[in-house]
Amino acid sequence: MAWGPAGHKIVAKIAFSQLNASEKDSLTKYLQGATIEEASVWMDEIKSDKSYDFQKPYHYINIDKDVPFNAADTGNIVWELKRVVAELKERQKYSKEKIEIDFKILMHLMGDLHQPLHVGYAKDQGGNTVQVFYNQSPTNLHRVWDSEIIQDAVLGQPLDWSKLSQFTKEDLARIRHVDFEAWMNESRTLLDTVYDFKGNDLKHKYMEQNAPIVERQLLLGGIRLAAVLKYIFQN
Repeated sequence: MAWGPAGHKIVAKIAFSQLNASEKDSLTKYLQGATIEEASVWMDEIKSDKSYDFQKPYHYINIDKDVPFNAADTGNIVWELKRVVAELKERQKYSKEKIEIDFKILMHLMGDLHQPLHVGYAKDQGGNTVQVFYNQSPTNLHRVWDSEIIQDAVLGQPLDWSKLSQFTKEDLARIRHVDFEAWMNESRTLLDTVYDFKGNDLKHKYMEQNAPIVERQLLLGGIRLAAVLKYIFQN
């Protein structure tokens, strides 16, 4: 799971806070009773249902280092985000149930796209096979970025909204420009930092250095999810 449930709910809350009243009403209607927090974690919660196994590749994309993205590849996170947005732009053609699921997929995968290890390398399955110790407990690198840093450094305190106020109008326009491939490539630029440690015992310094990155990625995920929702709802 990318970000774990806490991270996905943070992204959803940030996004929802930036919608206007009409957009909030529309999203709430299409979710058919589910809260934004529930919608954001739906894709992870249904993983135990084998009938949804076809969705598992949608959570990530594996690209070897220094290899360019192939836009023709299908069945990955970038492809799925493009697909659901195209359907949501023409939602009058589809059933309420299908549109509800598409919104839940969108809300979840926008979080996943900003977790660097969900756009990582196949050789270690996005850090899942990299065994480490964190807080003296055995875990893996993927889980550290999913949940551990969030639990230690993000939860229980407000996100640093001052970072948002430091953006210029030009910065925000660039951040909000809907481009899933560009956002994926931006997340991948963080991979060298993710793997910047020696041995398998991640010290407290690793958390301190990377907590601001995790927080920023959650913030960007929320800002951009709101941008995509506004793009969908615009006339």
